[in-house]
Amino acid sequence: MSRTGGGESTYRLPRTVIPSRYELAIEPDLAAGTFRGAEDIRITVREPVREIVLNAVDLRVEDGRLTNGNGTKVDVSEISLDRANERARVLLAEPAPPGEWTLHLEYTGVLNERLVGFYPSTYTDAEGRTRTLATTHFEAADARRAFPCWDEPDLKAVFSVTLVVEEGLVALSNTPEVGREPSGDRKVAVRFDDTIPMSTYLVAWVVGPLELTEAVDVDGVPLRVAHVPGKGHLVDFAIESGAFSLRFFTDYYGIPYPEKKVDFVALPDFAAGAMENLGLITYRESLLLVEPSQSTQQELLAVADVVAHELAHMWFGDLVTMRWWNGIWLNEAFATFMANLAVDAFRPDWDRWGSFRRVCSTALEIDALDSTRPIEYPVNSPDDASDMFDSLTYTKGAAVLRMLERYLGPGRFRDGIHRYLKDHEFGNTETSDLWDSIEAATEEPVRRIMDTWIWQGGYPLVTVREDADSLSFAQERFRYDGGDDGTRWEVPLLARESSGGDGEVRAILVEPPGADLPRLARDPVVVANAEGASFLRVGYEGALRERVWTHALDALAAIERFGLVDDTWAEAVAGGLPAAEYLELVRGLRGETDLHVWQTVVTTMGWFDRFVEAEPREGLRRYVRELGRSAFDRLGWELGPDEPDLSRSLRGTLVSALAILGGDAEVSTRARELEAEARAGEPVDASLAAASVAVVAATGDADDFERFLARSKDAPTPQEQLRYLYALADFRHSDLIDRALDLALSDEVRSQNAPFLLGRAMGNRDVGDRAWRFVKEHWEEVNRRLPPNTIIYLADGVRFLTTPEQEADVQAFFEEHDIPQARKMLKQVLERQRINVAFRRRVEPQLAAFFR
Repeated sequence: MSRTGGGESTYRLPRTVIPSRYELAIEPDLAAGTFRGAEDIRITVREPVREIVLNAVDLRVEDGRLTNGNGTKVDVSEISLDRANERARVLLAEPAPPGEWTLHLEYTGVLNERLVGFYPSTYTDAEGRTRTLATTHFEAADARRAFPCWDEPDLKAVFSVTLVVEEGLVALSNTPEVGREPSGDRKVAVRFDDTIPMSTYLVAWVVGPLELTEAVDVDGVPLRVAHVPGKGHLVDFAIESGAFSLRFFTDYYGIPYPEKKVDFVALPDFAAGAMENLGLITYRESLLLVEPSQSTQQELLAVADVVAHELAHMWFGDLVTMRWWNGIWLNEAFATFMANLAVDAFRPDWDRWGSFRRVCSTALEIDALDSTRPIEYPVNSPDDASDMFDSLTYTKGAAVLRMLERYLGPGRFRDGIHRYLKDHEFGNTETSDLWDSIEAATEEPVRRIMDTWIWQGGYPLVTVREDADSLSFAQERFRYDGGDDGTRWEVPLLARESSGGDGEVRAILVEPPGADLPRLARDPVVVANAEGASFLRVGYEGALRERVWTHALDALAAIERFGLVDDTWAEAVAGGLPAAEYLELVRGLRGETDLHVWQTVVTTMGWFDRFVEAEPREGLRRYVRELGRSAFDRLGWELGPDEPDLSRSLRGTLVSALAILGGDAEVSTRARELEAEARAGEPVDASLAAASVAVVAATGDADDFERFLARSKDAPTPQEQLRYLYALADFRHSDLIDRALDLALSDEVRSQNAPFLLGRAMGNRDVGDRAWRFVKEHWEEVNRRLPPNTIIYLADGVRFLTTPEQEADVQAFFEEHDIPQARKMLKQVLERQRINVAFRRRVEPQLAAFFR
């Protein structure tokens, strides 16, 4: 397909012919890496046509015919492929009149090596043999690589799939198997039930040497996991969280699960995190297969989150689907929001909304750039669609939904969601349809409010001032460059005011001119974003600022303290606050016990560590030790009885911070001992084990590197394998980082993981520049070998390169080297680098003075 230029009409198919049913027969040859296909597509011809146009790419269409139920046949005179526009044109010998017809096509294809369309995935079995399976990934526009089709989301159809496979192989598709019969040459034709009407990007099948768990009955819906042989002991947590989420969503939506079964498939090679194929959800192994006793809380949260996210899609995205790719934000944002709700109910002790607020920091950072974008914007090409799969779609989108839910109240918000799904089930929608449904259920001006958040980029800085009898709320756009272009929002806000105790939470809509609330107390502590519920930053004027910082530990909830630290850091990055003042404010949080606050403090100290050398760096290390030691000593090395998971995670965070940023020799020595013990199979808490891996890598030598490389291949869980693999990028010696870089583009590292290894290497404080030079020199190979949708994650590492010389080099390189499937994200990465370079230039002398 042409990847540049052209409006929507360039990419949209004509509506003279539309499909309603596909009968597909697919016969893969796993050894040869090829497949054959045949399909009968029931179509409606709306006006006389001499040409039928549909999508196809990387296929060889060998035969075709057009017939109707009366036995009428129209000869096909030619089938041509337009590779540039990814279309097949079926030319007819004479015009086909309007009516119902069946288009029969036969074709062949090659399994795609870049993890898109219909592609191979491999693993090594217990005997050391390489085994191959084949699977699909069609979102956004890659179903056309597996069968000629009308590959647009609003052209829903019913799908009947038959897979012709070798005997003994597992064959799965969206729906239950309804029959199988011999197909000659030791093959079997496996036939699956009809699907509901759905979009082509949700069609899926998997074929190969896999194992299946016994089905778990979830209120009448069978749930299974397909996995590589020998990994059945890693499925229990996914099944537990999946069953919980399935019940949760069925109850929340008030609509039965829309398919007859659900299979989870753990794939060795998978470029995305997971994919919401109706009834056949595919995952990276590390996001499905997990051993809880050997995993950190964050690793377990990642699995529970992704499982819930994909199941949420079964209704929101699969049952009701966006009309075109401009609406993909709604699918992904809503699934993210719903996953948070489900996981919060599944494990309330994990403080899911607190960790989500931390994730929001990245979206807030991007949305403060000049190169940000509206949540929804016009999408023309498939590349435009790919560019929407970013933090603004997933995180900002979910955050504004959370903001609306807290403002309206959970019950009223839920009523609107149920109305939306019932009114549009099996159909396609625009964003406004959701707001209209919620507005009808609540009688609130939802569309007016949400249009200000969806159709314009950025977010407000809400500033609070106290007057004699009221609190005044004003807004302006927050940008790192300090500019205010006049953009304003309808801001749903929860505010709390107290002079002791919890205080009263009040909902307020801060309109563009501002808003006022009557004061409830004298000299109150005001929390202008109570519960961290709104997507914005807050500034306090005068005595309000002093009171909120002074009483942060006793008057603010943990999520609100996180927001206070995060907003203050953003103010420092934007140049509105000296680094020394930020450091003094943080010093007052030594008694902090919340994981997410500490994670942010440690992250900010990591940035400062990049900007100092020699004596100032020693001063920073002393500061980190002083700050972190009191918190760590309260926890100690030994786990307490029934210690909460978040306390374990906090211990790991503090260990890595004290050893790596604080240079604490005692902590470093003990961490090295723990890493060796864990690698030897001795019982070590997973959070300590993971932190110890990071500590050893930051101080490790060649022998450590070899041990880490070996462990990345033979560790007993996918999570531990990735811990050790990605830690290869953290070694500080140039010869070792060179080895890690070479490995990333070798067959020893799966292509799905290589971008993250390379991007992390560019973030290495000491040798990141070396990694950048490697990426530049191997750019063609990077783009040839790695999945297209992952290249931007590699490029993201350049934001850590913060000298003026590095900035000039990076910016010049990307002037000449495009990432067409992620143009908007690339602009954001490059602007973030420029912001970080300017921040460094501004704070280096401040840090030198503070830490001397």
